[in-house]
Amino acid sequence: MIPAPLFSAPNTTPDGWVASLELEFSRAGTRTVLEHNRHRGPLRVQRPLYPEGDLAHVYILHPPGGVVGGDRLNISLDVASGAQVLCTTPGSGKFYLSAGPNARVEQRLQVAAGASLEWLPQENILFSGARVQASTEIALDDDAVFIGWDITCLGRPVNREHFEHGAFSAHLAFHHNRELLLVEHQRVFDKQTLNAAAGLRGQPLQGILLAFPCTAGHLERVRDTLAPLSTALLAGATLVGRLLIIRALHQDSETLKQAMILAWKALRPELLERPAIAPRIWAT
Repeated sequence: MIPAPLFSAPNTTPDGWVASLELEFSRAGTRTVLEHNRHRGPLRVQRPLYPEGDLAHVYILHPPGGVVGGDRLNISLDVASGAQVLCTTPGSGKFYLSAGPNARVEQRLQVAAGASLEWLPQENILFSGARVQASTEIALDDDAVFIGWDITCLGRPVNREHFEHGAFSAHLAFHHNRELLLVEHQRVFDKQTLNAAAGLRGQPLQGILLAFPCTAGHLERVRDTLAPLSTALLAGATLVGRLLIIRALHQDSETLKQAMILAWKALRPELLERPAIAPRIWAT
């Protein structure tokens, strides 16, 4: 169990906005419903959509369209037993140049036994000079199912803008039945970190996909799926216990996103016994 975040902060600080979103999903009859929806500041969700009949598709909205230094975004999502949720965003997140303060993003995802969560936000773009601290905590119980990714673009390669200065600090933790299966910390603060062989190898885009519970068969299927992209994509997959981890680096956001989507399409039918139906918002 992850301690619940505190959403008692005011809507603004001297440096920026404080926004929070607290969602709870449960099973009601044959459908997953959004039972609790509490927000503060510029974070919202539309009503759930049901293109698959019972599984809820939810889009998280950030109306300002960008995050600046001093802003704080807190998202808490709980999926109760029997509920099934797919959560995404309508567009990429943008983190702008900071005059000094850090922008902070904290995400807490909790999935109960017998439930599933697909966490598929579009990429976050960090403009040169952005200062961002990000933290994601994921906790699953028993036979809960999770497929989720995180995609970050440092700079704007389409505009030939490199992440010349700024700072990016990221924390990721994955728990199952209160056992810590994965914990990672990343810090990017200079060109050496970006270009080092043990860093990002000069690639502005990085992505990670986590899936649980997986087997060696899932690992081989994902590797076969990504193999045709090997000449254009730096990617690898590994299995830690039953946690499948896919990592990828690239220069182009669409190529990297398509790799993540292909992996999701390969895993979803087996983990959720559902065809891979892409959220409608991805086609707009």
